[in-house]
Amino acid sequence: MERIRIRQILFATDFLECSRLALDYAVALAHHFHATLLLLHAVELSPAAEEVEAMGTGPSVSRKAAEDRIENFASGIRRLDIAVATSVVDGTPRQVIQDAVGQQAPDLLVLGVHGVHRGINHLLIGSSTEKLLQTVTCPVLSVGAHVLAGIDLHIAPREILYCSDLSPEAAAAAVYALRLGEEFKVPVAVCQLARPDAEVAITQQTVDSYCAALRRLAPDANAEWCTPEFHLQRTITVDGILQRAETQQSGLIVLGVHAESQLGRHLHTSIAYQLLTRSVCPVLSIRAGPQSI
Repeated sequence: MERIRIRQILFATDFLECSRLALDYAVALAHHFHATLLLLHAVELSPAAEEVEAMGTGPSVSRKAAEDRIENFASGIRRLDIAVATSVVDGTPRQVIQDAVGQQAPDLLVLGVHGVHRGINHLLIGSSTEKLLQTVTCPVLSVGAHVLAGIDLHIAPREILYCSDLSPEAAAAAVYALRLGEEFKVPVAVCQLARPDAEVAITQQTVDSYCAALRRLAPDANAEWCTPEFHLQRTITVDGILQRAETQQSGLIVLGVHAESQLGRHLHTSIAYQLLTRSVCPVLSIRAGPQSI
């Protein structure tokens, strides 16, 4: 199987604590793949700051503070012999990130996922994150609020969890999971997400279409991976996935779900949402086309 190639990593930061943890993962991956790391921050100036800059007297205090902070990050990373570029751009975070993905065509986008609590065990992530996961075409590594800190520069996951919903689109994520497993020389565990609407049965046609997509997209995969029985025996609830990620100290969840069946609905009630906000390890979301991640 062709080796995975990551030459440029885009890291978007809002300077909050969760974003700082996400930077650790971005740095570790840039170090492993010898990739260039682009640090991006979206600045939304107040009317007063815009007026200061319109007068032509130089950058506002807000812009200068953002430029200084992101350059401090870059200076520390350069000491690790990692190529770094920085960018502070006017605009909303979502639009700035979308534009940067379109212009830079990164191999990976890294985001810190955070939010505000609304009641017990319920976390609302920002709409910007939700929209980005649905629209950007490159793989997205989301580092949630519960991801364990202390990631080493020499990243070494113990296993990779590949999760799908048995849609043909989700099969595209299997390629990433298998390549990452080979890259880090770790096992790849298959988890088929149990449907929340249990009354909807998994049809033979659904499983057959999924396996056909796997054979087409990942011809080098173990033949057992492409049999319906293999996947039907690996149905698991989201709680089961989260528990396995914690007890096995999994390094990464690779998520391959169909946007219309998961993220396209209200994200805060979906399986994808629960993984993003509750997992103790990062989640890599893969979009195979305009309707999937």
